[in-house]
Amino acid sequence: MENNNNIKVSTKEAQTVLDRIKDIIVEKLCCGEEKVVLDACWRDDLCADSLDMAEIMIEIDKRLQIYVNEDDGWSPYGTLKDSCSGVARTLKSMGRM
Repeated sequence: MENNNNIKVSTKEAQTVLDRIKDIIVEKLCCGEEKVVLDACWRDDLCADSLDMAEIMIEIDKRLQIYVNEDDGWSPYGTLKDSCSGVARTLKSMGRM
């Protein structure tokens, strides 16, 4: 998969992605919307495991019609900002953000 790590992403762009996928995260993790914020850690704050994250990535793939690169910000110890930035980089590389 192409490496998009050199593409810069602003906090506003990461937030835009989170706004588009927040409902997926809330549904898959059965958590309140108030917990789904950019600085939330997947494992520590949202209690997400690797299976939860894989299911979320699949749903994002479908919704945004992209391939979510699991190596771009998708660590269980990372934050939603890391993951949303990875999605934003993919969208920017496709000219869709």
